Amino acid sequence: MPGNELRHFSKDEIYISPQDVNLILRFFFTAEKAPPADQLTVDDQGFAQALLLEAIDSSYAMTYVQEIFDAFYGKIPTEFSAIKDMMKEFVKKAAKTWFDHATGKDLSNPKIYISVKNWIAANFRSAWVIRLSTGELTY
Repeated sequence: MPGNELRHFSKDEIYISPQDVNLILRFFFTAEKAPPADQLTVDDQGFAQALLLEAIDSSYAMTYVQEIFDAFYGKIPTEFSAIKDMMKEFVKKAAKTWFDHATGKDLSNPKIYISVKNWIAANFRSAWVIRLSTGELTY
């Protein structure tokens, strides 16, 4: 499964828009609402981008057991379609060195497995809930 730490990005390394942040956060944390796009910080953008990067890369790390995984619980989530085009644009802009497992060919059609999405949501939801409650984002 994915690591317990997410990458941190400088302002110059952020490739997603504030609107994309809301899509990504709703994808991972459906119950929590994000602040309006004009109230999101650079840290919020970096957090959402890190979630997306981790999800894409971790999904490709699982390709070694993809057929077995697909047969049981590795289906791509149905709500995935809401962020698929945005993901494609993100991976075109993202430095390929950010990905440990996905290759150039893989990145032309990125995917996120449900198990990876659920793992990331479970492990990083508290960071986002605390951010919504206190305004502080620590991950």
